Amino acid sequence: MSHTALVHGPAEPIRFPFNGQRPHADFRGEYSPGRLLGRPAGLSKETTRYLAAATQTNLKYAEDVVDRVQHERFRALAPAYGADVVVVTKWALAAVHRRDRRDLILAGLLVLSVLLCWAVQSLLPILFVLAASWLIISWEHWNRIHNTVTRKMLRDRFTMDGAPDPPATSDRKRLDKVAERRDGNLVVFSGHSAFIGSGKHLYRQGLVLDVSRGEEDDDGKPQAPDPFTSGDLHNALISAFGDAGLGDIKNGLANVFVEERLFINGLYIQPDSGLLPSQYEPPPTRVDDQVLQAATLHPTPEARTYVCVEMPGWQGQLVVTLFARAVHAGGCLYVEWSFRVLPPLHDEYLQVDKLYEQPSYRQLRNSLRIGCFGVLPALLASPYRVLRSYHKLWAAKVKYSQQAAQINRGCVFDYGALPSIREDACGRRRQHYFLARDEIMYVSLAQKTLLRTV
Repeated sequence: MSHTALVHGPAEPIRFPFNGQRPHADFRGEYSPGRLLGRPAGLSKETTRYLAAATQTNLKYAEDVVDRVQHERFRALAPAYGADVVVVTKWALAAVHRRDRRDLILAGLLVLSVLLCWAVQSLLPILFVLAASWLIISWEHWNRIHNTVTRKMLRDRFTMDGAPDPPATSDRKRLDKVAERRDGNLVVFSGHSAFIGSGKHLYRQGLVLDVSRGEEDDDGKPQAPDPFTSGDLHNALISAFGDAGLGDIKNGLANVFVEERLFINGLYIQPDSGLLPSQYEPPPTRVDDQVLQAATLHPTPEARTYVCVEMPGWQGQLVVTLFARAVHAGGCLYVEWSFRVLPPLHDEYLQVDKLYEQPSYRQLRNSLRIGCFGVLPALLASPYRVLRSYHKLWAAKVKYSQQAAQINRGCVFDYGALPSIREDACGRRRQHYFLARDEIMYVSLAQKTLLRTV
C-alpha cells in the first residue's frame, strides 16, 4: 500500500476487503479509532521533580537535556512517559544560562586582571579579581542549590508551573512545540526502536486463532462466523481497559489510560505530505482518525497501529506499557502484544532527597566555602568554558544547516526520535519492595484482561 493511501483514508464507511478478507454483506465497515481515555493530571510530578533537580545539581545532565530537546530541530521527540519534558527543559535552560553568565563574567575578570597587572606592574589586581570571583562563584552556588533546589524542589515545595520561562524567543517557541507532543498519537521511531520512550523490554507474546468457523448449531454443523475486523478487536481492547466496571484491572490499577497510536519508521515518513506537512519541521504529534483507521485495517511494513495501555505508578517512577495489535487475515486472527517498563530513576538523579533547607547563616557559610575551594579552577577554566559554550551553539546551527541542505537535495533523512530524557535516566534497582511487586501485578492483570477480551 502506498503512503498516499495510508494518509488519505476513506471518510465514508469502508466497503473494500479488510486485510485480504471481504466483509460480510451486512457489515458496513464502520470503525472509529480509539480515543485517549482519562489521562489523569499530576502523575508525572515526582519524576519531573527529580529530573528538574538533577539539572541543577548536575550541569552535564542539564546540557544533555538542552541538546536533546532544543537542538534537534528535525527529529521527532520520543514520548517521555511519567515526566514533563517542558518543565525539565525550562529548568535545564535556566541552569545552563546561569552557568554561562558566571563563566562569561569570570573570563572577563581574568582578562581584566592580566591587563591591569601589565599596566600597573603590580599583583594587586589579581587579588581583587580573586575576591570578586570568589563572591560570584559563591552566589551562583547559593542561587542554584539553596535558592532553587531546597526552596523550590523539595518534595513538599515543588510545583509544575514554577519553572522559569526562557528569555530567548526561539527557546520559548521550541518549548511550545514540545508541549504539543505530550499527548500525541503519532510515534516516529528510528531503526528497531519502535516503542521509543517506553523503556526496557519485559515480555512479548503472540497467538493465532482460527476464526473461519462460527458456533455449531443443534445439529453440530458450524455456522457462518460473525464478521469483524482488526479495528473491532482494537475497540474491544480499548473498552475493556477503559471500562470503569472492569473489576480486575481497575481494582489493581488506579490510573489506567489507553489510546490507539500509529508507529512509523522515521526513514519512510518523508515522502508523505500528510504525515510530514513540512520537511523542515519535526513530524506532527497527532494524526486524524482516517489515518489510524487505514493503518489498523491495512497495516503496511512501515506503519502499524497499536493499542497502547499505560499503567503508571509511584507518581511516574514506574510506568508499564502494553502494546497490542490485531491482524484479521482470511480465516485467521493474529494478535501480538508486548510489555515494556520505565523503571525508577538512577540513584544519581535522586540526590535532591538528601538536601534540606539550612539556616541562612549555614547557607552563606556553605556557599562561601564552595566558592573558596572552587575559585581558582573556575577562574582559570572560564575562557575554555565560554569558548565551549559558543562552540556548542555554533555546532548546533551548523548541524541544522547541514541537515536542511541534505533534505533540500533529496537526501533520505531519518526523522525518528532519539531516546527520551526520562528513558536515559532509568536505573536498574527497584528502591522499594512494593514497587517491584506492582510491576509484576501490572503485567499480570493487563495480560489477563487482554486474553479475556480476545
